[in-house]
Amino acid sequence: MSVTTSQARQAARTRIEGASILDRKSSPVSFRWQNEAQDSLGSISLPDTPSPFVYCEFLIEGARVAGYGGGRGANLYRNSARLVAYVLVPKNEGLDEAESIAEQVAALFRSYQDGTITCFDATVYPGGDGVTLHPAGLSSPVGSYFFATTEVSLIFDLIG
Repeated sequence: MSVTTSQARQAARTRIEGASILDRKSSPVSFRWQNEAQDSLGSISLPDTPSPFVYCEFLIEGARVAGYGGGRGANLYRNSARLVAYVLVPKNEGLDEAESIAEQVAALFRSYQDGTITCFDATVYPGGDGVTLHPAGLSSPVGSYFFATTEVSLIFDLIG
């Protein structure tokens, strides 16, 4: 199946937003994406009282020819990508809260494959103080947060 970057990003987004990611209080965790003002729960700005949320970036790492077809426009290109999910929790709630949410995101993608994307690994990394975090496209300040990160390595194929 030939998949564009947009289709691959949408497949990852659908997988995350279709899941029930919960914080330790069993409240749904919202997701924010690059260059979008509204989160997955309909909020425009971060709340005055910090609450857990996840900011996602879909990053392309390049393509290579994986197979030659019937000439120009029919070759198979394998695209490598990463989904980076920054899990932000209010300061002083502990690393366990951030890592627990990050692990829920990672579990969605470990050994996951559909007709659009194939995922190879999903790793949770402990983070730090949100004041040090500056992901591109996140316009709200996150100095009141602590973070952990989930990184997912994936591929998708494009015929062109």
